[in-house]
Amino acid sequence: MRTAFVLLSFVLLGLASFVFLKKNGGSRPEFYAKVIAKQAENLLDSDTVNWADFDIKRQPSATPYPQVCREAKNEKRLFASQNVGEAGKAFESLLLDKIIPYWYGTEWDFNGHTDTPGQGTVACGYFVSTTLQHLGVNVNRYQLAQQTPQNEAKSLADGGAVIEISGEKTAENLANIKAAIGEGICFVGLGRSHVGFLIKRKDELFFAHSSYFEPRAVTIELAAKSPVFCAYDKYYIVELSNSESFVKNWLKNEKIEVINNQ
Repeated sequence: MRTAFVLLSFVLLGLASFVFLKKNGGSRPEFYAKVIAKQAENLLDSDTVNWADFDIKRQPSATPYPQVCREAKNEKRLFASQNVGEAGKAFESLLLDKIIPYWYGTEWDFNGHTDTPGQGTVACGYFVSTTLQHLGVNVNRYQLAQQTPQNEAKSLADGGAVIEISGEKTAENLANIKAAIGEGICFVGLGRSHVGFLIKRKDELFFAHSSYFEPRAVTIELAAKSPVFCAYDKYYIVELSNSESFVKNWLKNEKIEVINNQ
């Protein structure tokens, strides 16, 4: 039964991939081949994530989203007198556990820019910039979302270091990324066309993003199992919750200047 299911899944995957390639003019065939290969690999691996083991919430609370955003912004004021490390942990918790869960399932579209989760569509850049803004990060969500992944990283780094990881082998890239960042939440730019949040918890990497492949919506997944994440060979990473300058800017409501040079 499982063999038949896998074979059927391969057929459906092939058809879906063919349609996707036709829609995109057949461009970047090597890139899409990597995506398809990872999707096929995942079909053969039935392991699932026990999200509770990593303290990651995937369901929003019953509280209306606007109220959650107001409460989160008010809550950040409580951390102004605490050390930056504790404030950084609070930022991670508020973003990942309070704000982002409302966005899961919001449909992706290249031109999507909704600021209301579950309504309309949202592109990858707007998912990042809007959730940051809703948590009280002083940034123009339109300007940030319209930049290249590298410039988004430079903007959020605010003059600090941007971690650059590159290589053709996914396993090596993942190992190098894991070694380069601490436990917490980061911004990640992928190549020249995609962005999202990278989370490291209990020595595992997770990728939260508005995905242009299945499910074509905002999702969170193991980075090692993400077809989109694994298809790239260049990553621009900025630690957010572990960055003293970023956390201080968040607490003080300092404006993030968006870099838009080519």
